[in-house]
Amino acid sequence: MKKSLVAALATSAMAVLLVAPGTPAGAASPFCNQTVPNSSIFFYNKDTGSAGTATLAAGKYRFTGNFDLPTGYTHAAASRDSLLLYNGDTGEGETGTFKAGRYSRVESYDDFSTDWSQIEASGDSILFYNSGSGFGITGTLKNGRYQEGRQYDNFSTGWTSMASSCDTLLATAGRNFGYGSLKGGVYTNVANRDGTVLLGNVVATKDSILGLASNGSQLRYKVSTATNGQVGNFREIGTSGVWDIVGRTADSLFFYKTDGTSWISKLSGGRYANVGSLNEVSSDWSIIEGGV
Repeated sequence: MKKSLVAALATSAMAVLLVAPGTPAGAASPFCNQTVPNSSIFFYNKDTGSAGTATLAAGKYRFTGNFDLPTGYTHAAASRDSLLLYNGDTGEGETGTFKAGRYSRVESYDDFSTDWSQIEASGDSILFYNSGSGFGITGTLKNGRYQEGRQYDNFSTGWTSMASSCDTLLATAGRNFGYGSLKGGVYTNVANRDGTVLLGNVVATKDSILGLASNGSQLRYKVSTATNGQVGNFREIGTSGVWDIVGRTADSLFFYKTDGTSWISKLSGGRYANVGSLNEVSSDWSIIEGGV
């Protein structure tokens, strides 16, 4: 049976949730419970191909190394042990293992579609989404390899931001959002909420979601839990200045401006805590992506 992220602008009559049979979406994820959270974080400059890796756990950062990659990658998604890189202009990409702050290429690709607007990974799965057509693909991302699973032609169009915890995906558009489980290479829709809260861009750790809604020169922060295909009620926790990129690991966040200004926070169990600034971070990273 097909599944859908229910239309962001749908009326209640249109908002039909299509949920796959089998394991209920709210069931605990054995994979997430039985595997080690990923503290690895990846940095990349698409113009030069320069890349770097580090670990970020419990708000503590440790640099692990620099290396070079092909130029032009536009998207990245990291699971519990793997990293996928994608060039939206050419359809080229690669995957590899991504553990303990180290990336090692396993496969290269030259035949991805060139029209994906969002790519998000959970603990063992990945979702590709086209915001214009509503077309999507899910699969697994484990042991450094991507394996395509299912195709979807009925995702809603217009989602502007997506984030996935170890087993739960959330998509947002304005004051509307939808969510469900992303595990075992399959997305199963659970619910949508229309006109309730402005989340803006979203980022997720292993069990939590942070929304960053722009308010002129500030970002307004809202947090919630995200586990077992369910997203809890959001609560506002404060504001900050605007950041260019926010990366994640299993329990921490990396806030970044392209001039190298950086800040680290912790996000676990739906609780957010500032840690502090990080000095001597390189400027001009275009992608920052961490595992979950």
